[in-house]
Amino acid sequence: MEIDPHDRTDLTGPWAGFGFQGGHMFTPEGHQLEPCDMTWWSLTCNIAREWRLMMAEERTEVAARSARPRQASATKKSSVICLAEALRIRRERRLGAGVSGPDAEPSNVVYMSRGPRPRQRV
Repeated sequence: MEIDPHDRTDLTGPWAGFGFQGGHMFTPEGHQLEPCDMTWWSLTCNIAREWRLMMAEERTEVAARSARPRQASATKKSSVICLAEALRIRRERRLGAGVSGPDAEPSNVVYMSRGPRPRQRV
């Protein structure tokens, strides 16, 4: 059986919707992929696999930490950063929360920031 490269060849199974036609691959969305577009697939797949593994490890760590409160440590190294928690810690440091006792009033400090630059005359 001879397969003509100009005939449409549809893939099946998990690749359903993808196919080949005229020496190019097409996606279910109708995008056409040139052969040179596929040169980085190995790297992309490896990055995706590492991301999945990293997120799975983080989910198990979060589940283990949920039983005990987490203490922030500047000396502890971590490869995964919980952005929400990092922003909360930064906000507490900036606003001075948690420094004084639990019955202390919130600070009325206003932080100065630079405004827009004045226009320069030419």
